[in-house]
Amino acid sequence: MSDKKISMGIPRIKVGNQTFYYQYEPSLLDSLEAQEIQAPYNCRSGYCGCCKVRLLEGEVTYTDEGMVDLKEDEILTCICVPETHIEIEIPDD
Repeated sequence: MSDKKISMGIPRIKVGNQTFYYQYEPSLLDSLEAQEIQAPYNCRSGYCGCCKVRLLEGEVTYTDEGMVDLKEDEILTCICVPETHIEIEIPDD
């Protein structure tokens, strides 16, 4: 872990106009649900891609290997956790 990540403390998550701190839930999807933020999902295992969102800023770590092709700025919320402060964009559809 880099000094930059250690000095940042608890990762902050920004979604639209909402910002909250990561509470060490098992996944980013669980964090979003704990804050009552509507986020798409289906399998919760990284296989279907329904939980795909855009990562606008920051870094995440995957807790499992997904089976979905992602663009460089996309992440699967069901199998990742924030490593640094992050900002994401949840699709409208």
